[in-house]
Amino acid sequence: MLPDRPRAEIIELQYLRAIAVLLVVVGHLNQAGVRFLGTDLLGPVGYVGFAGVDVFFVISGFIIHTLYRTATRPGPSYALKRLNRIFPLYWIFTGLSVVGYLVLDDSLSRGMGELDWVASLTLLPTGQPPLLLVGWTLTHELYFYLVYGLVLFLPPRWRRAALGLWALLTVAAMAGLIDTNHPWRALALSGFNLQFIAGIALAEFRDRLSAFRWPALITLVIGAGLAMTWTIRHGLDGLAIADIRVLAFITLAIGLVWTVLAWQPRWPKLLAAIGDWSYAIYLGHLLVIGVAARVLAGLLPHGPVSTLILFAGGLVASLALGLIVYRLVETPLLNAGKQLIGRFFGGGPRKTRS
Repeated sequence: MLPDRPRAEIIELQYLRAIAVLLVVVGHLNQAGVRFLGTDLLGPVGYVGFAGVDVFFVISGFIIHTLYRTATRPGPSYALKRLNRIFPLYWIFTGLSVVGYLVLDDSLSRGMGELDWVASLTLLPTGQPPLLLVGWTLTHELYFYLVYGLVLFLPPRWRRAALGLWALLTVAAMAGLIDTNHPWRALALSGFNLQFIAGIALAEFRDRLSAFRWPALITLVIGAGLAMTWTIRHGLDGLAIADIRVLAFITLAIGLVWTVLAWQPRWPKLLAAIGDWSYAIYLGHLLVIGVAARVLAGLLPHGPVSTLILFAGGLVASLALGLIVYRLVETPLLNAGKQLIGRFFGGGPRKTRS
């Protein structure tokens, strides 16, 4: 779910990717602790970790607009690069998930008979999640790439209006003014669109962000308070409806991205490295957690101690898997795909003339 880095690398984006994926891992560790070990270690506030997905969407909007804001039209390489970024590694982890289902016969939330193979292989919206559960977010990511690519065909002076219209239609759908009772309409006008658009807005005003450090930090604090208040009151069930989940997490997601970009901190290199591994961690962490939780549930008495072991072991194992896959699988696959695309279709986006 992660676009390529901007050519002039923005280290803050790597920090944000790391924070986002760590949040998601913690959220799923908390969920696994409740299911397999009977201990809600962090309580409902642990589900704020799922806001990491919303942070990823804001980051994606920022990066794609930074890369392509001056392009006259996307060209074939735009679509192929986006597909190359998403699918090869996703299919590998989907294959591993198939093996896991055959061995374990279920996942963190579903049984084998409930799987949707069309959604699992194509990421098309079918109304059911794919086999690799985190793949639902990639459906939204691909849809954003499609819409943004279409916007690039418009004259530059019309693009803001087009994105504004998309935002207005999304808000109208969230308010119940447009029927979204179909998987494609639900995707087209999902509240998650607003998070991608927020990332675009941050990229559009990137040069001015440092002048608004304190408003960014205030937004982050308010967003964290809103997210924690919602999850404490409503728990995991309060995040089941996508548009409600967006309302609960969008302020936190925007505030976090805005704050890190505005304050430009310099954090340990390890955090930036985790940002590099974040896509592999994101795709693989549920497999790691699922195996670890089952093993611990069979070896240790259920309770806080075993859940703490799950948290520590699951986090370390997820990071280790991300590192290994990033270096040995993801990077070679990405480079091979880019070389193939470059050979047939040329390089990056076409630029407007000055």
